[in-house]
Amino acid sequence: MRRVGWCLGFAGLFCLPARAQITFTVSELPAAAGDYIQEYVTASSNPSSLIGPTGGPQTWDFSYAEQSGDIVRQMKIVPPAYDGQQATFPNAGYAEYYTDASGTQELDYYSITNHAGRYYFGSSVPGEGVTNTFSPPGFDLPAILGYGTNWSYSYGTSFGGITETDAVSARVDAYGTVKLPQLGSFPALRVNQTTTTAEYIPGYGLFDTYYIREYYWLVPGFDKAVHIVSQSDPSPPPALFTDGYEVRRVFATNTVAFAPSLVAGLSLNRFKGNAVLNWVSASNASAYQVQAAGDRAITNWQLLASPATNSWSEPLTATQRFYRVFIEP
Repeated sequence: MRRVGWCLGFAGLFCLPARAQITFTVSELPAAAGDYIQEYVTASSNPSSLIGPTGGPQTWDFSYAEQSGDIVRQMKIVPPAYDGQQATFPNAGYAEYYTDASGTQELDYYSITNHAGRYYFGSSVPGEGVTNTFSPPGFDLPAILGYGTNWSYSYGTSFGGITETDAVSARVDAYGTVKLPQLGSFPALRVNQTTTTAEYIPGYGLFDTYYIREYYWLVPGFDKAVHIVSQSDPSPPPALFTDGYEVRRVFATNTVAFAPSLVAGLSLNRFKGNAVLNWVSASNASAYQVQAAGDRAITNWQLLASPATNSWSEPLTATQRFYRVFIEP
């Protein structure tokens, strides 16, 4: 029988052999009507100190309070027919509806195929009949992402007599823990993405080319928990760009419906080649979240399961694994 690793000395967390780094799947994106997030949006002149290095595990602290001049923006999931544009985006499964106090409104149309990924079909402005359709749709997130995952895609669109082609290159270049205002700390993957936009005018040809670099932090239950965007530039912005456009930080959501409260009385046993976790049943729990990490820094937590009862198990492995269990109210 294989030896179980030493347990850590605080409530609600134990260790056992590890199997993998944190992963993110598109099935964890908010996609049901009524799901929402709210975020602080800061116009940023120099976000380089917030970006940090590649690799991991990292800790990114975006938990600072609302800043003077911040805009509060809400994203809510709505049916694709919400703005009467179902015929324009017939393959969309849902739309993200963005609103803020400045009067900004936009709908972005998506569909998720669990074995393939997420497709981005375009956008519209509610009530104005303005649409922006992508051909082909942008394949903006693969089905499963982990540290080192890279992908690319391109799409075209036309507006006001101008034809635009966007080529996107993205890579998960870091992992660790992201701290969010009012919500706490979560395991996250960071994506480093560059978009090259070429604009063409009929009868003239290539008119302009510009680049945008974005960093966004993927957390289960959120879309982009944090999003940093550069200004557009005639050259690709450097990795630690200083010419920023916006920093967006999620501070409220109904898609992660639990306070990060650890269970009481967590115990760990071996039974017939399995690691068996048991804990005290919580009267305020609708379910629980079992998470694991594979390094001694215990920062790159991975969601394993959401059991409805106060017990869970998985097969033992030969390498170390750390566990913790949260209450979902």
